[in-house]
Amino acid sequence: MWDGNPVRLALLHMLPGIAEERGVALAPLLAQAGLAADARFAGGDLVARAKLCALLRQFARRSAEPAIGLDLAAAADPLRLGAAGWALFSGRTLRECLIALARQMPDLQGGVALRLEERHGMAAWRHSLTDSDPEHARVLNDGVAAFMLRAITQIAGVDPEQTVVHLPHRRAAPVHVYETKLGARVIFGSGDGIALTFDAAWLDRPNLLFGATTPPGDRLEAAAAGPAAGIWDNDAALLAVIHRLVASAAMSGSLSLIDTACSLGVAPRTLQRRLAGLDTSFEMEVDGWRHAQARLHLAGDVLPIGSVARALGYGHASHFIRAFRRWEGRTPLAYRRAAAIDG
Repeated sequence: MWDGNPVRLALLHMLPGIAEERGVALAPLLAQAGLAADARFAGGDLVARAKLCALLRQFARRSAEPAIGLDLAAAADPLRLGAAGWALFSGRTLRECLIALARQMPDLQGGVALRLEERHGMAAWRHSLTDSDPEHARVLNDGVAAFMLRAITQIAGVDPEQTVVHLPHRRAAPVHVYETKLGARVIFGSGDGIALTFDAAWLDRPNLLFGATTPPGDRLEAAAAGPAAGIWDNDAALLAVIHRLVASAAMSGSLSLIDTACSLGVAPRTLQRRLAGLDTSFEMEVDGWRHAQARLHLAGDVLPIGSVARALGYGHASHFIRAFRRWEGRTPLAYRRAAAIDG
């Protein structure tokens, strides 16, 4: 089975460092996987997922560590994963974080099915790869499972031992190796894709890392929202929190005045009146935030136009392109080209 779905090579941004620690030369492994010797593990370079999985399998063999995917995950930096990495920690609750991740996943890799299921008080987060053989993708699946386990438990503020990790492949090392590194029970050969099962009550817990992982240029500190938090009478603080809430909602595609007002603990009309007193409105604040973020993305990173549109909360790239023409008098692509020439 050939898995030709595109994946950002940045998914393996930690591989060169881990390879150096293990004394493993990457160049021969890249050649064996059909990848260029000068492959860049940063930015927007895309490869077929089959090649990425082949590289990981070769690395596991050469390092003599079948469960090396768990160590790769431990060294991963969400900020190096583009919009999907930012989205994972952007929600106010774990549920919102997982919804945002699903929306932004196409920027990181194609052919991924993500599902969140709830039944009898338990939740299951499922991640499956289209056109992928579980054994060929074993190291990748190990890494994804470990990365997501760490993210979910840190967001919810719980211990990993309260989760169960289901992996689609056969175990390549003793079970205790996996369970010691993950701190959770592991079940192998569980079928189609990865599954993490946990208490469904975690889904609506506040995100303890809210604001910790944000796109470039939007590094506002997480702030408690609501009139009692001391922001309602502080114009700058109120607008800063609104922008933070807008950034969070944009990742999951759920931007709305009602939702933002609810987060602030006020009625929508109350929020609109407060903003009118500042000669602005919720719609104007969203538009201004989107404009500023669009300029930053187009000038400073390599996200495709469609990914920028999703990160800004647009339902379709064409809506973003029309808005950008209104702001700048030219298309996003023309702006990016001009920025590259000027920069």
